[in-house]
Amino acid sequence: MIRANLLNRFGRDASASTAVFFAFCAIPMIGIVGIGIDYYTALANKARLDAAADAAAIAGITAAQQYISANSSSQTDPGLTSNAISAGQTQAGKAFYANAGKAKTLVNAVASAVVARSGQTLTASVNYTGAQATAFGKLFRVPTFSLAGHSGSSLTMGSYLDFYLALDMSGSMGLPTSTAGQQQLMAINPDDRNQYPGGCQFACHFSGYQGYSVAKNNSITLRVDSVGKAVQNLIQTANSTQTLKNQYRIGIYPFVVNVMQAAALSSNFTTATTVAGQLGTTYLDTGLANTTTQVMGSGGTHFENVFPGVQQYAQTFGDGSSPTKPKAFLFIVTDGADNNQTYDGNGNWTGSQPQRPNNFQYCQTAQQQGGTVAILYIPYQPIYNPNLSFAGDEDGKVNAVIPNIPGDLQACASPGYFFTANSDTDINNAMQTMFAQALRAARLTQ
Repeated sequence: MIRANLLNRFGRDASASTAVFFAFCAIPMIGIVGIGIDYYTALANKARLDAAADAAAIAGITAAQQYISANSSSQTDPGLTSNAISAGQTQAGKAFYANAGKAKTLVNAVASAVVARSGQTLTASVNYTGAQATAFGKLFRVPTFSLAGHSGSSLTMGSYLDFYLALDMSGSMGLPTSTAGQQQLMAINPDDRNQYPGGCQFACHFSGYQGYSVAKNNSITLRVDSVGKAVQNLIQTANSTQTLKNQYRIGIYPFVVNVMQAAALSSNFTTATTVAGQLGTTYLDTGLANTTTQVMGSGGTHFENVFPGVQQYAQTFGDGSSPTKPKAFLFIVTDGADNNQTYDGNGNWTGSQPQRPNNFQYCQTAQQQGGTVAILYIPYQPIYNPNLSFAGDEDGKVNAVIPNIPGDLQACASPGYFFTANSDTDINNAMQTMFAQALRAARLTQ
């Protein structure tokens, strides 16, 4: 009787409709909140799996690159690329599952990785799928949320590059680098005072001349010294920027009449560094006074012999994709004054006087064979107080061709590879720029 009264009172109570309405709404409201929790859990797991896929893609290309770097010089790994891809895909899979952690188990994630190589570029693509089980979604016939994700990454490896440094060692490279140095040497140089009362500006290295010793004893920096220091700095840069084992090789080839191999092309830079530090004392034209200059000959600069001379020591010119296919760069450092004279060491000269440099067919030959010709022009300085009677007006003829030199050298260089530098600092900076540009060009052409 009491229960019936309660029911009657509940039915007559106006607020009873609210309770009934809430009871009917509670189930879907709880379901919506529950599905929201399920969805949030799925998003959290997906974020973990996305991060794992990112890590896997990076691990894949890194493993492939490391395999190539460690084995690229091996003659026993003919399947270098396929083995690198296999190593990369294996590592990508391991990295995905290691970084996925519990999320992998919770959603039963399955991942696949594809690593590929095109030239010097490695790419990795990682895809995964999974299903997040729901706790509340089952009430609404949503037992799982499907999850899927993708990540990709790429890496362009460095190229294998060979640098042939052809360095002009003719007597004009014995000029002091700075104008102040030239004036200083002229004031104290005892050479040829009868021909040049105002003083000779060349630090001559010929037997019987004192200019070179005077310059060194008075700490006057010569062009040959500036070039040597710049080459040593270039070698340091090359050593510190390699991203692959034995990625760069450097050889040094001084020339006057002929080219000699002072430091053979090598990925070990010890000899090249030593040679660069001895350019003046050992390789500057000394008039056939020692065996070094007997190889190069003595006298004027013979450009026609530069590339044929280097070529006898050169190795394969390739696209830079492997140590057996290095991309070649011929760096020529010169003041550009062509002169086919030769000196026999006994005071006898043969050949014509200085003339406009016009025998640069070797530049085109080098480029046709796949090399890049970079020229650093160190401007030939006009002869102060020229002696018109010296050697058939040699001074006047030299001064006359100087304006023509830059254009001729620029025509010889590969497009964009002509540089000019005169001061010690500028010579160093130009060498660094030449090297950096070679690296950029090699990367762009892959």
